[in-house]
Amino acid sequence: MRSIVAVTYEMDDAKKAVSDLLSQIEKKGPLGKNGLGIVYCDVEVNHEEFIATLREKLPFDVVGCTSAATFDTENGTQIISIVLLVLTGDDVEFSSAVTGVLTAENLRQELGAAYERASSALREPCKLIFLIPSFMDFIPMDNYVDILSELSGDVPIFGGLPSSSVADGDILMYASGRPFNDRVAIALISGGVRPVFSIQNVLSTYSEQKRVVTKADKNIIYTVDDMPFVDYLRSVGMSVDELIAQGDLAVYVSTPLKVNLSKNNYNDGIPIVRTIKTLNPSDGSGALFGAISEKSTVSIATMKRQDIQDSCKMAIEEIREKIAAAGGGYTTLLCVSCCGRYMVMADDKDVEGRIIVENLPKGLTFSGFYAYGEFCPTATRDGKAVNRVHNESIIMCAL
Repeated sequence: MRSIVAVTYEMDDAKKAVSDLLSQIEKKGPLGKNGLGIVYCDVEVNHEEFIATLREKLPFDVVGCTSAATFDTENGTQIISIVLLVLTGDDVEFSSAVTGVLTAENLRQELGAAYERASSALREPCKLIFLIPSFMDFIPMDNYVDILSELSGDVPIFGGLPSSSVADGDILMYASGRPFNDRVAIALISGGVRPVFSIQNVLSTYSEQKRVVTKADKNIIYTVDDMPFVDYLRSVGMSVDELIAQGDLAVYVSTPLKVNLSKNNYNDGIPIVRTIKTLNPSDGSGALFGAISEKSTVSIATMKRQDIQDSCKMAIEEIREKIAAAGGGYTTLLCVSCCGRYMVMADDKDVEGRIIVENLPKGLTFSGFYAYGEFCPTATRDGKAVNRVHNESIIMCAL
């Protein structure tokens, strides 16, 4: 399999944007027998016309989403851009599907039907599921990953939740030539691919002591060591009243929870991160971006600029090591980083892109986006993965 990355800065004219992307693809060709397009797009574009035109002009499907910023091989991190990745080859197969309109009640049925449509079109077992849901608060992100893991027999899942570069901008997912804000897109890859992954998150610790979650439901954490969650936060020195008064996501991003989940019997030893979304002073609970399970252990972490740089360097170094251990032959690096990391970097927002480009293995293309939640395995064994949802993390997949 080979890959091609094209970039355009044309935001006003959707047809010109598509023409620009396709001319770059043509120059960097040729395309193989099979293909898949993955596109990451600034919100300031005519989404309907852009994705419909792009799908019409390409001989294969395109999935993707809006993003606060994008990654690409030549420029690292950028804003106000469209990045198109084309995966193509004769020894690989791609199959994509999109669900119908989702509700909390029909999620399993719709995801199951979409997965069945996509997987039945493949001649060989699926090696990777690329997942892009719409941004929907009423469905916990973990549900997508848990259901697809069950349906697929723990095939590795990689992807992220769409984001926006402006507060009131469109947050959209693309599939089947249309933009959506109420569905999920999946793309399956089979054949000659050997995905390897890297996941890194915050490194500094605000409170070293681990405590046990004693009451939780979905993404709500009620008690820690049998005390209300807000009292736990107070016990480790956090100014809960100030946090509640400010109600600012930027404040919560800087002090996330470091969590060892209890839900999976395969203990990979890798903690995940959960960002606090809101605190409820009436019952002492907290809502998180991502699920939390009872008997998990939590501690308070911090995310600083140096943490972001260090973890990015660790992520790309881990990918380099895994590629070397697998014997090489890799062509493509996919990257998804959390918008929280993007926020914390303030006036140095291109730092992750710079680090990756400077350390990118020779011959690999590089593309990706900033997300409101990241999907990546924390461990794989014999083709099966421990698939998890992450916050404030940087994830990578090499193909």
